[in-house]
Amino acid sequence: MILLIVNDEKVTAQTMWKEISWESCGITEVYLAYDALEAREQLMLHDVDIMLCDIEMPGENGIELLRWVRQEHMDVECIFLTCHANFSYAQDAVKLDCTD
Repeated sequence: MILLIVNDEKVTAQTMWKEISWESCGITEVYLAYDALEAREQLMLHDVDIMLCDIEMPGENGIELLRWVRQEHMDVECIFLTCHANFSYAQDAVKLDCTD
């Protein structure tokens, strides 16, 4: 399985990439993107299975990125990471077929 980590906080993204034993989770490749534009590029280059994505990012947020993924009919599971308690984010994510 291929994982894409999308987070504008570079230290957080790099720490997750380095410190988590992804192979033990069945992940064979991990790619990083630090904003939605980079994520789109990675998604077009690689057959990503799972996108681990921050919601709040400068420019395009994670919900908008997932909306684009769905419009492009990419078969990507999405897991959102956020420290925000804004319920509208959860509503938008569920409408875009993101599981709880």
